[in-house]
Amino acid sequence: MLPKLFLSIFYTFWILTTKCFVSCKIRPKSYEKYLTEVMDHLSEQVGWDSLQHLEIKNEISTEISTNIKDVICKGSSTILSKKFDAIIHILNYTYTDVIHTFIDHISAIAKRCQEYYDFNLGDDLLSCIVLLQSVVENSKTMFEQLYNVMNYLSNIDFKLLANFKKTFSVPIVDEIYTFVEYATLKSKKNTQIFINPNDPNTKREAYEVILDVNSFIQRKGNQSYQKIKEKNSLIVYNHKQKCLLEDNLKDYNARQNRNIELSYYLCEWLNMYYVEISTNLYKNLGFEEVLELNEASIFKPTIYSYKNICHKQVIQQLNTITKGSGWKSLKHINIIFNDQVVSVDRILRHPADRINFHCKIQHVLRLIKCIYTEILFKYCKYVISLLNFCEAVYVKSNDVAYINFVRQIFDAVNETTKMFDIMHKTLVSLHNLRGKYNHDNVNSNLISLCTLITNLLEEIKSGNCSMAVLATKSDKNNMKVSQLDATTCVRKFSEFLKYNKLKSSLNKTHEKHCRLRNLPLNIDIPESIYTDKFSSACNKLIVFSENVIKVYFEELGLNKFN
Repeated sequence: MLPKLFLSIFYTFWILTTKCFVSCKIRPKSYEKYLTEVMDHLSEQVGWDSLQHLEIKNEISTEISTNIKDVICKGSSTILSKKFDAIIHILNYTYTDVIHTFIDHISAIAKRCQEYYDFNLGDDLLSCIVLLQSVVENSKTMFEQLYNVMNYLSNIDFKLLANFKKTFSVPIVDEIYTFVEYATLKSKKNTQIFINPNDPNTKREAYEVILDVNSFIQRKGNQSYQKIKEKNSLIVYNHKQKCLLEDNLKDYNARQNRNIELSYYLCEWLNMYYVEISTNLYKNLGFEEVLELNEASIFKPTIYSYKNICHKQVIQQLNTITKGSGWKSLKHINIIFNDQVVSVDRILRHPADRINFHCKIQHVLRLIKCIYTEILFKYCKYVISLLNFCEAVYVKSNDVAYINFVRQIFDAVNETTKMFDIMHKTLVSLHNLRGKYNHDNVNSNLISLCTLITNLLEEIKSGNCSMAVLATKSDKNNMKVSQLDATTCVRKFSEFLKYNKLKSSLNKTHEKHCRLRNLPLNIDIPESIYTDKFSSACNKLIVFSENVIKVYFEELGLNKFN
């Protein structure tokens, strides 16, 4: 078995790495040059001056800290990947502060509206509600800009910059998107109330607005804030920190002539704050130019080189695939990529473009690999349970029943080869779309999975799992001989499945990299198998393989490769 296994691994590795099968190449040097140009541009922007009160602790010796300007400047000896690490740490910290400020002020305005509701002050209540809804909607542009920056940073493949890198800084992408999503929802609803203040329904609707805002702040908003606050342990604030809401309330109370209403005062301040953040933490940091995707863009990421095809066509192909109807059923699934927990929802959130294509195809490939690994493991476990049942029948020496059961298992197994053929071809096609990746090696998850599938297909197609082949080897007039051959085949196939699954490196990494819970399609091992239900149990394997092709191939649009 070992020589055969070695040849199989070698053959799979050759398929996934040889130039003959790869339609494109990844060019790390070009990618590094592009990101160096981006970093040089960012380091020259005036916005970083306003962040010099923030220092970054050294990860090895936390007693040492460095100013952000000293880290990212052109003359710095810090390597490129560490410069981007520093930017991610700094922006995680400052953007978290923006979220905190937003939560504090929105909560204060909602509290003011609640007071008007409690004291039945109709006109004041409606004015306050209009302001509350408006100031939430107005935050949309600011949060979108912050999100776009974090999303861009999350799409940097640090392995291409530093292949020795073991840990990665994780931008707060999804946490900021929580606020983008809420502000967008508010804008779409457009539920501003301009109804008769004496109408009891108006008061009820106004109160629902307060409840909605408080619910978001107290649940999703605060959960996101508390989650990301813990990630900022490497940042040192070397000035006296401000308490913005507290300062604003003091300023408001100190005014001699307070004709202005508190909710209006806080809303006006927030609207100016949005502009200030967009200016200082987006435009003045240089990200506006970096994120431009039109023809006039000065930064053009070049990661791939193709033969007889342009990058635009490959991007369109990926976008066509991810429009498949089946992706919606996978939205609850997460994968791990460079220490980031990446949901299918995030993968599908934006179409592929020049900036995100590299990581997007990586995510899609890793997701499909995770799903196919789970399917293979479940398949092996299910078939082993059927084979174990046959072993139990053999112990009872029921010759005719035993031969019949073995025939049914092997017929079902042979019916599932189409599923594994498709899985293998799909993985190779996705790999080819992504291109040759320096970090693929003999021990990679992709190669391990392809090797397992190749071994399984070879074993099934060899004829060892076919009663027709067994019949030619046996004396048809001597049932004992036929039973002995069948028993040998059952035990060998069972050992083959157990050996290949247990020895695969996928066992160690699958749980770590693939957070698969409650796949839409599953095959559960029955607690017990009965003689009269055995045909149904075997048929269930065939139905499962057909459904896998439908759900995890056709409905995901992966059939467009072939």
